Amino acid sequence: MPHDIFKCILSELGPARPVTVRIRPQVINLLVGDEAPSYSFDRAGRLIGAFVSGRNYRRGLDNRVLEKWSGPDGLRQRRWLDAGAAQTLLIGIYDLAGRAAAQIDDPRLAVLRGWDWPALQADADRFAQVYRPVSILPPDQYLALVVQATEGCSYNRCTFCDFYRDRPFRVKGPAELWAHIEAVRAFFGPAIALRKSLFLADANALVAPMPRIRGWLDVIDAARLLPRAGIYSFIDAFDVGRKTPADWAELAARGVRRVYSGMETGDDALLRFLRKPGSASDAVDAVVRLKGAGVAVSVIVMTGIGGDRFAAAHVYGTIRALSEMPLVAGDIVYFSPFVNRPSSEYGRLAIEAGIRPLSAAEIADQEAAIRAGLRFHDPAHPPQCARYDIREFVY
Repeated sequence: MPHDIFKCILSELGPARPVTVRIRPQVINLLVGDEAPSYSFDRAGRLIGAFVSGRNYRRGLDNRVLEKWSGPDGLRQRRWLDAGAAQTLLIGIYDLAGRAAAQIDDPRLAVLRGWDWPALQADADRFAQVYRPVSILPPDQYLALVVQATEGCSYNRCTFCDFYRDRPFRVKGPAELWAHIEAVRAFFGPAIALRKSLFLADANALVAPMPRIRGWLDVIDAARLLPRAGIYSFIDAFDVGRKTPADWAELAARGVRRVYSGMETGDDALLRFLRKPGSASDAVDAVVRLKGAGVAVSVIVMTGIGGDRFAAAHVYGTIRALSEMPLVAGDIVYFSPFVNRPSSEYGRLAIEAGIRPLSAAEIADQEAAIRAGLRFHDPAHPPQCARYDIREFVY
């Protein structure tokens, strides 16, 4: 990828430090010394991430900062910085970036200057005006341009999920979507270049009737918003059959590349305990229908859900269901370690049922057992299998 490289020396606050700045089409990178610390900014000057003293930091558009590091046992550790720690980190980074930009004096680096704490907070307030909370995305879509064609979840009664409890499900019309897209475009500005795909949110957005989805796609086309990687979205497996194969083929032709469906488990008894409609066979049928229409699929499995009571059936049923799906290269199986969110119903129901939660080691073993048992449709071209830790989501 073409980029311009600039070098300078910063020595105002102690020993001289060489700084390398790379201006790329999507990001600005700043490297202090030969390897670290390093910082990445979007083309509007918003910090994306940093690597400092062996720790990774990700700043969300809501101005929260997630810190990640490896503990003494090698396991991933993470925490959200409190406002004071986030402020100290961010102001230090922007002081460094601003002084480097002043030395290099390239007009494209002007976006790194003037970001004090009030400016960062004001930017987060603008983000909150453009979006209802962006509650979750699949890991491969963390850099998507989110377009909230719907708000909330059409079902919103799974016991383990509280992502959308704060908002009723609502489907936007074309005029409202156009206004939302204009606000999104104004907020991101030149930083929109970083967004590689378009994610139609919120949860289960593709449950909307086809005439409404056609209207959305017409607006997206008219706004010239369709990115090079296409359109992605969530849908519940039990809603896939609401659309005909011809409907799904039409959506594929109009840019829908992959849909994400939370199967959670292949054990029907556990699905009932989770209050998730449908069955494992519904999830298999949904994948068959989507793949037949030319739409790629990502199936999400929750490892550790159901604790000790459901563990064996969860592994067996999930292996069986995934192995029956025609998943190939271009599809993704995500293994998402269960996180008992305090405001969800699952924890209370599990305690009442006498279910022992699995330890982190047991959850990892469960994932390994499922992976080992899978027999994919085309062994020469299997789907990607990856971890999906919701605690690491930052938008």
